Amino acid sequence: MIHALKTMGDYVQDKTESSFLSQVVENPNFNGKYNTVLVVVFNNDDDELKYQEIQMEEFTKKKLEKYAYVSGSPRGGDLTPTSKITKLDTTYSRIQRPLKKLVDKIKNKDELNQEEKTIIDIFNLFQDEDLSDKIYQELEKISYDDNAVLTIGVEKNGQIKYVGDFNKFTDSLLDKYEKGFYFKKSYNKAEKNSVGKNNKCYICSKEKDETYGYVGTFAFYTLDKPGFTTGGFNRGKAWKNYPVCSECARTLDLGKKYLEENLSSRFSGINYFIIPKTVFASETETEEMFEILEELEDKKKLSLKKDNKKSLSGSQNDLFQMMTEFKNYVNFNLMFYEEINSAFRILLYVEDVLPSYIQKIFAAKDEVDGDNLFTNLQGKDGPFELSFTFKTISDFFYVNQRGKQDFTKSFLEITDNIFSEKSISYDLLINRFIAHIREKFVNNQSYWLDNLKALQILKFLNKLDLLNQKGEEEKFMPTVDSEYKKNIVDFLDAHHDVLNTNSKKLVFLEGVLAQKLLNIQASDGSGSQPFRARLNGLKLNEKIIKRLYTEIINKLEEYDKNYYKQLEELIADYILESDLSEVSNNEISFYFVTGMNQANKFNFQKSEEE
Repeated sequence: MIHALKTMGDYVQDKTESSFLSQVVENPNFNGKYNTVLVVVFNNDDDELKYQEIQMEEFTKKKLEKYAYVSGSPRGGDLTPTSKITKLDTTYSRIQRPLKKLVDKIKNKDELNQEEKTIIDIFNLFQDEDLSDKIYQELEKISYDDNAVLTIGVEKNGQIKYVGDFNKFTDSLLDKYEKGFYFKKSYNKAEKNSVGKNNKCYICSKEKDETYGYVGTFAFYTLDKPGFTTGGFNRGKAWKNYPVCSECARTLDLGKKYLEENLSSRFSGINYFIIPKTVFASETETEEMFEILEELEDKKKLSLKKDNKKSLSGSQNDLFQMMTEFKNYVNFNLMFYEEINSAFRILLYVEDVLPSYIQKIFAAKDEVDGDNLFTNLQGKDGPFELSFTFKTISDFFYVNQRGKQDFTKSFLEITDNIFSEKSISYDLLINRFIAHIREKFVNNQSYWLDNLKALQILKFLNKLDLLNQKGEEEKFMPTVDSEYKKNIVDFLDAHHDVLNTNSKKLVFLEGVLAQKLLNIQASDGSGSQPFRARLNGLKLNEKIIKRLYTEIINKLEEYDKNYYKQLEELIADYILESDLSEVSNNEISFYFVTGMNQANKFNFQKSEEE
């Protein structure tokens, strides 16, 4: 991982000739909401600094180093006289704080250079109450859409010198940035600094005058506990653990930014990176690695233009689609992670995922999405199609959902198994499916879409041959002496991937029959379904299934609306060929409610009086 970041950092530097300053400054408009920049312009044409005007310009990334924005603490102010406007009066004071800090450092010097004199003059002009009020009032009059950034500039001979053009500001930023690699303010006096002299850098393996000990990059490497340090309990000796030179520390940071901006996305509420395995190659293959990263960028642009229904992650920025564009000369590592209070925690790391296997996953998804169970569904806003994503799984294995039991660990284990081509517990899935559906059933909430999602997961995993179901598919052909029965058997055959035993078919068809009865009860105008109480909150077993069969038929006869005798005959055939003792109670409940959910598929023309 660390050497992958180094290669990415080298790639960015080689491609963009990125300066050190570009790594340090931040983009105040990263969210696209700060599109206006207000510049308080001072004029220095006559070697006497004067206030000139407020200049309004459109934000551009090309001027990031010019604006030199680096956020600071809410009370202490930002690190340069460039700030995002929140409340104008607050921000107006905020841009003056870094000026004051710098002036306090240089004002007592015996000899000042021209730049230092200019900075002191700017600060003094802001201290002039009348002028400061005038500048503030002019800022108040300016109208702009959305939000704005406030900064300062000095014009001379028609050219504006921005904050980033002042060496005093940029040198201060660079020093503070580099200081973070070897200085920890929070540690005790003997541990604040961690600098090794004349030893080898862990990253580039070269002898360096200085190496630093607090280069974290990602916070999965921590020294918060002194005992983590080689040679005792002095964190100041951390450079012995992980010595990194100044150049490599900067490059790692640049690689981290590249990874976050180009190879990171969201996955069912979890952050993830994809890391091309080729990046771990030797130094002699650097050019080839750069080509891979460049190809990744091109393929990402193309992939993200494709139909979002193809998404595996449920995110519009679906990096998995991009992975399918490669051949197997490059494979990928997947890292799922979370960041809490600046701590970086790896949740799952999947190694060596081949593009050909991602293609296989997409092919399974496409097949399942095209299944007639999941197309032309009727919703509140009209017809829709149910598309499988990994979020479909997290709808049952809840990931950080408020008020629900957390199943993040199980969800990640399933994800790992899918990408690693390892079998997945069928019983685990069935147990979660029915628990989720049962809760909705008991609370009279709609569950038909949840049931379809559960079937979609089973079908998807079956396509990939990842379900470790017990037993073998049972072959039995019931008596088919009518078009009505043939339609039912054809449906069962079409979905033999999930209805693959006589017992499952039995409880499925009995669920269909139960729903037919409930529909008849609801059609009397009251909307009530008294027989629903006999379903035992979907906690079904062999004994209840046998009881329900006779009870449903008796109720239909009582209502003189038993239109389903052919369906009942089929159920009777399956009763003779089934052994419900070999099926778990949760399976019985799941396939029964699946039959209820699919009852509308059995309105055939040649039933007795449908």
